[in-house]
Amino acid sequence: MLNRRHIREKVMKALYAFFQSDNNQVVLGEKELFHSIDKVYEVYLYYMVIMPDLKHFAEGFLVERSQKRLPTQEDLNPKMNFVNNRVIAAMEENDELSQRTTKLKISWDGQQELIKKLYYSFKDDVEFRKYLEKDQPEFEDDKEIIMHLMEQYIFPSESIGQFLEERSIYWLDDIELMQAGILKTLKGIPAESSEKFRLQPLHKEAEEDRKFASDLFRRTILHSEAYLQEIAKRTQNWEIDRVAKMDIILMKMAICELTEFTSIPVKVTLDEYIEMSKDYSSPQSKTFINGILDKIVIDFKRDKRISKAGRGLVE
Repeated sequence: MLNRRHIREKVMKALYAFFQSDNNQVVLGEKELFHSIDKVYEVYLYYMVIMPDLKHFAEGFLVERSQKRLPTQEDLNPKMNFVNNRVIAAMEENDELSQRTTKLKISWDGQQELIKKLYYSFKDDVEFRKYLEKDQPEFEDDKEIIMHLMEQYIFPSESIGQFLEERSIYWLDDIELMQAGILKTLKGIPAESSEKFRLQPLHKEAEEDRKFASDLFRRTILHSEAYLQEIAKRTQNWEIDRVAKMDIILMKMAICELTEFTSIPVKVTLDEYIEMSKDYSSPQSKTFINGILDKIVIDFKRDKRISKAGRGLVE
């Protein structure tokens, strides 16, 4: 689920924390970086196990209604499609999901009020009621209603957002990414072997991604002063101390990629850091960073300080 953009963002935040602190121990900074990356997966797992809890609440809710003093015909003959939903059953029976959540102690235990509030938010939803009325829903019906509830009620829930925010500062910028991972997981569950579906991995290429993060973090720190000098040379009419710290970090990372990562195209590096500046720095940063990096690329290419290897990368 995490791509190189997300990894760059994690490295950027780790570098900002490193340069802002009095700590000069790179190993500890790198450890915190990987902790922030690994922690993100817990959001995905929390979303993956919420539907079984909603199902159990719904089951209890229907039982209570059937035991009312004056039950209605609907109370006595409840619609059980949600309780019998095969996608939820697949989540409950998935060994990989069970092992991961047990190991990381991921659960909604103790959050009965939150679960109740969520169930009441969608129990009268038009699509949900249509689903409940189906005589024999197909597996795709089971899947579609879970995706509908996720997108319309679970993901936008302020209660869930607050719950996740209180548990980790590392999750705030990654919730939407993990939500997309949930939808991809649900879409990929096959009817014929639903109990064996695979979870989305945090990384497609875990070892390569971790090496990229480590190298970018360490090399940016190692050459920090040299990169700062290169930036200062090209900030005409600006005192380097007046340049925003986040802009400095983004440009240092970009210089590191340009000179140290031979397989990453120059254009990719420039595009990535200019885009990141839109989200993490001031409105003027995009133009400023773009101008400085353009000058650096021209000068470095002239001095043969940028060397790219691989098909289509040699200029």
